[in-house]
This record gives sequence, C-alpha cells and structure tokens, in this order.
Amino acid sequence: MRRSPTRPAAGLVVALLLPLTGCGNATDDYCGALEQHNKEIAEMIGSDSPSALLNGLPMLRDLADKSPEDLADEWQTFIGALDALSEAIKSAGVKPSGFKDGKPPKGLSASDQKAIADAAGQIGTDDVVQASSGIEQEARDVCKVNLGLS
Repeated sequence: MRRSPTRPAAGLVVALLLPLTGCGNATDDYCGALEQHNKEIAEMIGSDSPSALLNGLPMLRDLADKSPEDLADEWQTFIGALDALSEAIKSAGVKPSGFKDGKPPKGLSASDQKAIADAAGQIGTDDVVQASSGIEQEARDVCKVNLGLS
C-alpha cells in the first residue's frame, strides 16, 4: 500500500508533537513554582538582611532545576555568583548575619574580607545582572510573574 506524499504517517506526527507537549509541561511546572515562591522571593529581595539571598539559595536552586532549558545559562550564572559568595563566607568561618551595615564581623582577616568582598562584587557584574534580567523577563513574559530580581 502506497502512502500519499502529502500525508505524513500518523506515527511521525505523534513523534513530532511529543517534544512540544513535554516542553509545555516543563514550562507549566516552572511557572507554577515561580508563582508558589513569588512571596518568598519578594521578601528575600526586599529584605535588609545580608543573608536573605543566601538563605534563599535552596529555593533558588529548585527554581533553577525546574527552569526551561533556554534559561539554564542564566540560572547557572546567577546561582554561581551566590554560591561563590556563600563559599567565601563559609571559608572565612563567619555567618552572613555577622555583617552589620555592610561591615564585616570583628576579627575577620584582611584576606577573608577581600575574598568576601570580591565574591559579593561578582553579584553586581554585567554577566550576573544580565542573567537575572533574563530570568525576570522570562518570568514576566511567559509565566506572568514579576520576581523583582532586576
């Protein structure tokens, strides 16, 4: 039996549509997670606490894991900067809450202060700012959620 050249096989149509269905569900899961954590994100960003972003890292990692593939680089850049700051603070043996009004805790060595300051400075670099802007833009455009990251 010959098939018409203008009519694709049903199996091919199903095979071509399956990836589209999966992407929709992944995006829905991501958007749902953003909506679920929107209040926490707003509180984290609006907080005066120097440890707010670092305390929110587990939630941010979860969002990054659920994000669409086209945001993987942005999330990696954003989370990477926060991880570097967290690691610098941990390596210095202090807690983020130990920093008051931008001043380091007493007894922190000059080298640890520099490492922490350098890591904190990375959060404001063009790469990280662009990454957070990309995450924010996708949240607004696709998920209709305003995160306030940028």
